[in-house]
Amino acid sequence: MSFILLVLLTLLPAVFGQSWQQYLDGLVQALNTDGLTTLASASAALNSSSEGQLVAQSLSAGNWTLFAPNNQAFSSAPINLTSDPTSVRNLLSYHVVHGNFTDQTSSYPKITLGRTLLNDSSLVRLEGNESQVLAWSKGGKGIFVLNNGTIVPVVNKTVYQNLQVLVIGSVLEIPQNLSDTLANSTYDITTLAGALSSINVSTDNSTTLLNVLNNARGITLFAPNNSAIATANCIGGLLPNTTALIALFGNHVINGTTVYSPAFTGGNNYTSASGEPFAFKTNSSGVYVSSAGSNWAHIMRSDILTSNGVVHVIDSVLLDTKVNASAANSAYQSATSLAASMTTETGPVGVAPTTSVGH
Repeated sequence: MSFILLVLLTLLPAVFGQSWQQYLDGLVQALNTDGLTTLASASAALNSSSEGQLVAQSLSAGNWTLFAPNNQAFSSAPINLTSDPTSVRNLLSYHVVHGNFTDQTSSYPKITLGRTLLNDSSLVRLEGNESQVLAWSKGGKGIFVLNNGTIVPVVNKTVYQNLQVLVIGSVLEIPQNLSDTLANSTYDITTLAGALSSINVSTDNSTTLLNVLNNARGITLFAPNNSAIATANCIGGLLPNTTALIALFGNHVINGTTVYSPAFTGGNNYTSASGEPFAFKTNSSGVYVSSAGSNWAHIMRSDILTSNGVVHVIDSVLLDTKVNASAANSAYQSATSLAASMTTETGPVGVAPTTSVGH
């Protein structure tokens, strides 16, 4: 254990009135009492590593929300809780959200997002080294989590000290990389995966546009669905022109910034990876996006989370092949600078602190 970590753990009792160990012991007891015995065992395992102890330390102060899988969820999940401590820590970290504001959850199709404790660099590559987010919404039967193409309802609620506990019936999957996300047939964007992987951006044909997007840190992709690409005659016409194809798909990307759906309104300005301005509008049928005054595409599905950003599915290709390299570079540099100064949100992600998410 490092000297700094040892000092932190030693000082905790004086700062918070109870040690992280006392907090963790109480949490494990409370989870057992509520019948969440498998989660209790996993939580107790946080004590087996210094990184896990830091998770317990974090939980012992401030306000948090725990999306707590019940015993049945663990019994049907392909995960071994007796595996290495790092895997257990990462799993639990993705179920914990900074703050507790789920009473502000908007009704579907609006999405609420919260910043989790998961920040393992092998699993999360967001701008500014930000932690991964969790997405949820509210329907007629209450709150539900949107996780890797599935809907996970909250089935019960309880409280432990500063921790709001929302019991769920599934173990949440940590967001995958962009390639795997596009290949998920649930999202109807598999054709885009093939298109991006067929566009070579290096002279030796060793790097595809999909490789580039996979390796980006902080990215927003407006992904045309399968039927949109099938009916976009322009793509076939551009096939011999790699430069034009890169420009076209670059105008579907915001580079260096993960923009979730709550930020589509409120006058926010974003520039594409090809240097063109995005515009958004909302009407009774939903939210629409356009690149530099091109056609408007309906956002059919928002906030599909990836390890390095977010995907929003749209119903048509944005017909814009223009490039403004100077604007693209300026936008990326600005995004990088902003990301370096970001602080962890304790409220809804993508919503101004003074703005209510709604009820």
